[in-house]
Amino acid sequence: MTGIKIFSVFLFTFIFFNEIFAQAYGTAIGLRVGDGIGATIQQQVALHTTVEGILQSSGPTKNDVSLSILGEQHHNILFKGFNFYSGGGLYYTWLQQDSNLKVQPTNPFGITGIVGLEIKLGHLVLSTDVKPSIKIAGSGTSFEWHTGFSIRYVIADRFFRNNGWMFWKKKR
Repeated sequence: MTGIKIFSVFLFTFIFFNEIFAQAYGTAIGLRVGDGIGATIQQQVALHTTVEGILQSSGPTKNDVSLSILGEQHHNILFKGFNFYSGGGLYYTWLQQDSNLKVQPTNPFGITGIVGLEIKLGHLVLSTDVKPSIKIAGSGTSFEWHTGFSIRYVIADRFFRNNGWMFWKKKR
């Protein structure tokens, strides 16, 4: 019977602290390295929810540039500032034109998802993720896996907390 009580207390504590501490920043901007190098910005838009923009090159041998816009849901795991996140959105890629080709490739766009882990250390957010994409139209492969590591600097604290949007409430 003692094991059930300990498990119940652990479960209650995990759920309670998950609701309080997930997504511990409002705006963060930084670099993303993976299949290429680029920039990333995350903006909190609701409690535990961000929108992330990723602008990334395809790598050192190509000059293709891709833009992804993703909605992400954050969930605290283990301790404050350590999150699991997942979400999805759209991407568009501008392909480098090749004057040697008779028919130029068309720029692909499609649906992309994201699953990752992040940790907030002071004003830095370190994250790693997997970002699969499915092409809807354009040239190129119909399905791709992308992985990345991001380091972001927090430029604004979180706006949304469990007690509402802090801009609209007086701080005491």
